Amino acid sequence: ITGDAGKQWYQRRVREQKKECRFSALSKDKQSSTSFCSKMDFKTQKKNIKALVDQIQSERSAESEARKQRIADNRRRREENEKKCEIVQKITNTKKLKKIKKKHLRTVETR
Repeated sequence: ITGDAGKQWYQRRVREQKKECRFSALSKDKQSSTSFCSKMDFKTQKKNIKALVDQIQSERSAESEARKQRIADNRRRREENEKKCEIVQKITNTKKLKKIKKKHLRTVETR
C-alpha cells in the first residue's frame, strides 16, 4: 500500500503533463496586414481630430481669459463707483488732526 499510493500520484501527474501541448506546437495566427492607403487614411483622420481638439481647447482658453478680464473690469469699475459715491469732508485746518482721537484718525484717508 505504501508504494502504490505514490506511484499512482506520479502516473496521474505524467498523464496530465502529456495532455498539455508544447508551446512550439501551438499554431500561430498570421497578423492581419493593412494596406498603405488605409494607414494613410487613419493617419489623416488622427491629424484632423488632433487639430479639432486643439482648436476647441484654444477657444475654451480664450473664453476663460475673456471672462477673467470682464470680472477684473467689473471689480475695478465697482471700486471706482464706490469712491465716487463716498461722502467726503475736506479738512482745511490741519491743527484739527492733532485734536482728533486715534480711533477716528484710523478712518481718515489722504488722497
